[in-house]
Amino acid sequence: MLAYFPKFYPGELLYSVLARYYLHVGAPGPMHTLDTLFGNRKVIATFDLPGHLQSLADRVPSDQGLSVDRIIDTLTLFPYFTAFEPPVRQEKTRDAMRSGTIDGLHVRLGLSAFRIGRNQRLRFCPECALRMKSAHGELWWCRDHQLPGVLVCPEHACLLLDSTVSFLQFSRHEFVAATQETCPPHARPAAPVVDQACLTHLHRVARRSSDLLCSPPAPRTLSRWTTFYRSQMLEVGLAKSVSTMDQHRFDCEFRNFYGCVLDLLPSVMDGGDFAGDWLASMVRKHRKANHPLYHVLLQDFLAQRARPVSPFGAGPWPCINPLAKHRSHSPIKTFTQHRNHGSRVGVFSCICGYVYTRCLDSHTGTLGLPRFLHYGPLLEPVLRQLVMASTGLREVGRSLGLDPKTVVRLASELGIAVSWKPTLFDKRQRVTPKVAVQCVSPSSHLSPAVSATRDISSRTRCDWPEIDDAWAAKLNAWVGTVHAENPPVRITVAELERRLNLRGWLLKRRHRLPQTMAFLARVVETTEAFQLRRIHWAIVELERCGAQVKAWQVMRKAGLRSTSLVVINAILDAAPIPSRMAA
Repeated sequence: MLAYFPKFYPGELLYSVLARYYLHVGAPGPMHTLDTLFGNRKVIATFDLPGHLQSLADRVPSDQGLSVDRIIDTLTLFPYFTAFEPPVRQEKTRDAMRSGTIDGLHVRLGLSAFRIGRNQRLRFCPECALRMKSAHGELWWCRDHQLPGVLVCPEHACLLLDSTVSFLQFSRHEFVAATQETCPPHARPAAPVVDQACLTHLHRVARRSSDLLCSPPAPRTLSRWTTFYRSQMLEVGLAKSVSTMDQHRFDCEFRNFYGCVLDLLPSVMDGGDFAGDWLASMVRKHRKANHPLYHVLLQDFLAQRARPVSPFGAGPWPCINPLAKHRSHSPIKTFTQHRNHGSRVGVFSCICGYVYTRCLDSHTGTLGLPRFLHYGPLLEPVLRQLVMASTGLREVGRSLGLDPKTVVRLASELGIAVSWKPTLFDKRQRVTPKVAVQCVSPSSHLSPAVSATRDISSRTRCDWPEIDDAWAAKLNAWVGTVHAENPPVRITVAELERRLNLRGWLLKRRHRLPQTMAFLARVVETTEAFQLRRIHWAIVELERCGAQVKAWQVMRKAGLRSTSLVVINAILDAAPIPSRMAA
């Protein structure tokens, strides 16, 4: 056991504790100190991820309360460098620091692949140094001052200074303490003097980096980090869908947010580009580790952006499962969303397993009614019980809040033998009164409960010629709207039905709407016609830039394949503008 071991201070670096021990025992020599501390003369005086810590913990007096895991978590930079690593890699790194097998540890963590290297000098804060000297009579090296990307003190927001302790000059087996000689007040700052706006950004980055040492995030796998960042990008409006990011807008807004700060941070920029294209890769699928500084910058950027008000309303959201008895009326705390044909779809998943969606039409801004997607484990026992009780199909549908056809499908998927006859049920679905119900007012949506209680005999018959004329006029207006979209959108029956929020309504009644069908036959675009329209649109867009238009640029802009190059070249050759060059 060590006869003497100095007390340690909050936020102190293990390197600093061992250096002060080296001074207090009278500087017996590096090799003797290593023998005393670790029982091994080959231990390297590493400041960030040291090894042989189990041997050190065994030699520290028990009254210090320094277990090997406490040393790793509170006196080294392990929490920072492994904050975003998978749980398995975190444990392997901890084992390596316990045993001393730290050779190539930075390579195993993926840190050597980044241009952000370790600091070449120990750093200190002049304000912290004055406070340490007046309160405790000695100085020490702080952990958060040695983190890459930390250029200002997280506590005092002043620029850090480079000490005289260079790892290229001192012996790799020697610990150097923080003193007034190694931390002179006239030392060179870690970064040039910056304005207040840059200093504010640097202070936030320093605080976030320092927080990783005390409270690192919960361990996540690489796939979970991918999901996390994509959901954040979607939440702040920088994603086109759950898997497609708006990279160009993201790049521009990230640069505008940080400004000149990006040039001050180590190896973040390479000329005018992001070093190694790290910014775009952070919101792509994570296949390898990313440097903690990249995570800090991205999370700080996302945290400072204002969250737009969700068109699906502020949570929590209700669960519409009729079989679940929730204590809370709104048990759904979060939801996911994606895009489908220009519309935004919200997917709401409850802890009971019930999942439903709501569609927000991007053109009209209207929020559709909830649509069933998945029932969960509560369905099967109740459905079996209803089938065994010989309950009618429509009664089962009302009990479960489902369409009768959906009940038949779910029973088939669960392997439940039913006595209902789907063929007879399908015939009943095609009777005239039900068609008349939906034709009375196509723009209105009657709930199943209301439509089931009305008397069929009291309903008026539809004036189909009048409905046909109205639909032809309404579709004519929508065709002009779709045709004016930029970028172009193909005019199809399905697209027009989506705009009207009545999917499948027209084609199911095509035999009653002859004028409407004749109009659609004239305006609906074929694939070839739509491709030609996209080609002309792409040429106009490229000409606005003032450069020569090339065939491959038109192909990429229009989203076509190389088989369209012949048509594109023919169009460019026939163009009267000599500035266009097909190549």
